Amino acid sequence: MPAADVILENGKVITLDRESQIAEAVVIRGQKILSVGSREQVIKEAGSNTRHIDLKGRTVVPGFFDGHPHMDREGLKALGGATLEGRRSIAEIVDAVADAVKMKRPGEWVVMMPLGDPPAEYMRDPSAIAERRFPTRHDLDPVSPNNPVYIRSIWGWWGTPPFPSVANTYALQKAGITRDTPAPYRSTIEKDANGDPTGIFYELNRAPLLEYTLFGKLPRFSYSDRVDGIRSAAKTYSSLGTTTGFEGHGLTPSVIRAYREVQESGDLTVRMHAPLSVPSASKSDAEIIELFYYWGAVASGRGSGDEQLRITGVNLDLGDPNLAMVLGSGYPYEQWAGFFYQGLSDERFIELGVAAVRAGLRISTLFCYDLERAIRLFEVIDRQQSIRDLRCVAVHLSQGTDQQLSRIRRLGMAATMAPVILYEHAETFGIENLNERALPAREILDAGIPVTLSTDNLPRPSMLWQMWEILARYNNSSGKNQGQSKLTRDEALRMAVQNGHYLTWEEGERGSVEAGKYADLVVLDQDPLACELDKLKDIKVVLTIANGRIVYEHTSPALRST
Repeated sequence: MPAADVILENGKVITLDRESQIAEAVVIRGQKILSVGSREQVIKEAGSNTRHIDLKGRTVVPGFFDGHPHMDREGLKALGGATLEGRRSIAEIVDAVADAVKMKRPGEWVVMMPLGDPPAEYMRDPSAIAERRFPTRHDLDPVSPNNPVYIRSIWGWWGTPPFPSVANTYALQKAGITRDTPAPYRSTIEKDANGDPTGIFYELNRAPLLEYTLFGKLPRFSYSDRVDGIRSAAKTYSSLGTTTGFEGHGLTPSVIRAYREVQESGDLTVRMHAPLSVPSASKSDAEIIELFYYWGAVASGRGSGDEQLRITGVNLDLGDPNLAMVLGSGYPYEQWAGFFYQGLSDERFIELGVAAVRAGLRISTLFCYDLERAIRLFEVIDRQQSIRDLRCVAVHLSQGTDQQLSRIRRLGMAATMAPVILYEHAETFGIENLNERALPAREILDAGIPVTLSTDNLPRPSMLWQMWEILARYNNSSGKNQGQSKLTRDEALRMAVQNGHYLTWEEGERGSVEAGKYADLVVLDQDPLACELDKLKDIKVVLTIANGRIVYEHTSPALRST
């Protein structure tokens, strides 16, 4: 029998098998785990070419599963324009614009990233600037007389509205914006005492509508940007221990194509499963149903692809129809999102949902806006065409009575939860009014719903951070912990590494450290089951292994390898 390729030894291996056993060594051969146990038990599997990694007491857990990662968006953060990170005064912002202008020819657009610092310190309040105001066109004009400049607003879920953006005079002229220009949907054009635009805009929309309307001429993300962004983001997520993702919000064909290109180059180190995003705001129901006919051939059932990239099902959503109408006019551009924004009526959701199920396509839908409405619509679809075996997904399940959770379970649905909703967006979703019924992880588990945690790419794509938040239940707006989680550490860890494999029909193949399962493993510098709760979110990833391949290794001499 061939010898082991890698042996991880002298550590604490949290197996998360049925008995929650703890071991001290893991043997990997090829893509799978050969054996687990004590060092004395497994050392016989070593050969002359086996790599021995001394864990030096560190902890091994299964690879993290992110149920809603938006990994493609993470990579775009470095490609969305020149950075303003660390610029906290008007003068510093103007200097950054001046530097960006030097890199452009006269007449070319100069696009800046949003004001503030990623990932969670983007500005919404001018008090964050030394002068306690945002820069105006008059501040930008002296350093950019020959170039249109636009400081873009953030992707709305990176912060809290209103979202500011700034344009210089050249950009206003190029966009045709005057004192008489009406503000787009849920947006404001700031004006001075004379009634002229100051160059400052505010937006309440979570998807930046200004770049589809007033600033529709702004340079857009290119296909190569999406490829480069995914390649970069895969490294980031691997460095945080994520080995698998399920993008419940759906992906557009161009983003899927970009994923495929990164995969073919060997750089897709995170497995990605995703439904197709439906352009329901851009096409008629008849056109969409025809698409389902063709998509059913590749995305029905467990979908198609391979273990590294698989397309399965469709996403249908119930967002703001007014916003969807505007964004849909820009089809097929998806801007920051990576998906097509949808605002389906009840009638359209039912018609398209039934057609999707008849094509064998499971449905993923955001449940965070109107839970009762979403459950009711799925029940209507189920009465016409059973969904019980499709493993449809309630994305962002953030509340629910026992009766509502029971109904979700009866529909055979799985769920994803993003604890960041409690941390960052409590006001948006009325979380504070729900008290302990907000993000009711204990009740969801007790209802028998397979549920996995997700980052939603906020505020940082760390599953350890999400595990901490689901346990701590910290409300950032109130500065208080909102009730008790009633979860054990073991349960929270399983929600972060194990439960998600139900979404990909791989629950028997991944999610625990057992012989015969795929070798998705993460080495941590602390034990997530035993450390102080507040230290959980800051645990460092030392090593990430996906399918037996080391995809991330910390550069410090943290581990000794022979």
